[in-house]
Amino acid sequence: MVKKYLLITILCLSLSGPSVASALFMPANGSELADMSGVSAKAYVVINTETGEVLAAKNQAMPRVPASLTKLVTALVVLDTKPKLTKVVTMTAADQVAGSCGKGGACIKSKAGVKFTVDGLFHALLLPSANNAANALARSTGLSAEQFAQKMNAKAAELGATNSKFYEPTGLDPNNIITAEDYAKILTAAFKNSYLTKVAAQQKFTLRSSNNKAYTQTIKNTDKLLADEDIDILGSKTGYLNESQYNFAAMATYHNGPKLAIVVLGEDHLYSAFAETKILASLAEEAQMLAMLNGSGLVLGANTGNIK
Repeated sequence: MVKKYLLITILCLSLSGPSVASALFMPANGSELADMSGVSAKAYVVINTETGEVLAAKNQAMPRVPASLTKLVTALVVLDTKPKLTKVVTMTAADQVAGSCGKGGACIKSKAGVKFTVDGLFHALLLPSANNAANALARSTGLSAEQFAQKMNAKAAELGATNSKFYEPTGLDPNNIITAEDYAKILTAAFKNSYLTKVAAQQKFTLRSSNNKAYTQTIKNTDKLLADEDIDILGSKTGYLNESQYNFAAMATYHNGPKLAIVVLGEDHLYSAFAETKILASLAEEAQMLAMLNGSGLVLGANTGNIK
């Protein structure tokens, strides 16, 4: 990682004379700084949601498989139906099959006939990324699978995520497509919702069945950055398929800096997705120094015009 003292050294050398400064590679923007910092994600974007400025980006318009990042779109569509959080939903065998439960898919402990509240299913959707919970929530809206997918795509389009496409609510289908810049818009919209923010901020939750105590269980958040002291995660989502590798998206602040939307796609490991999210978040702190060195009026990058 490029440390702040390195930038300070470059600043001092640049002030000492152009011939000295020119001997060093000077990052011109956040993307070059991220490259110097060793960020290896296949695609990423970092956006200051308070100003709309792109602080750093790489392959931000490249189509990628979202995996379970899809579930934030599912959550937004379900919330658009204005569900009662206390409504009880009965799990079905189809929820288990479509969730690939027992075959490697992330699922809460359940079976046909077990009942959970909508609130409980939202926690299962966002914390352990349960596929059977995603299917049950989608079904609870009364929409058919085809209608729900249409609503997902309509929601993405409404948010300006026009290069994304969704076919089902779990993210298991590798035909689902997003771009990093599209997903930053989805992420920002999702965590403007106070309910989703409250749910996603929990490290663990006791999920209670409404009719079978044997299925009351403790579920844990897949986001290990929630316990990190350097970065304040305001809401996040992980995702993995063989076709996507590891994905991570978070609304965060770093050392009391601006609110950032960070999307990293195509990491080799989940821990590297977390580590590189921290690296990218730290670039915001270094932006003002780069702007001074390069004589730019912008902090870093270009304005999206769409992140609000």
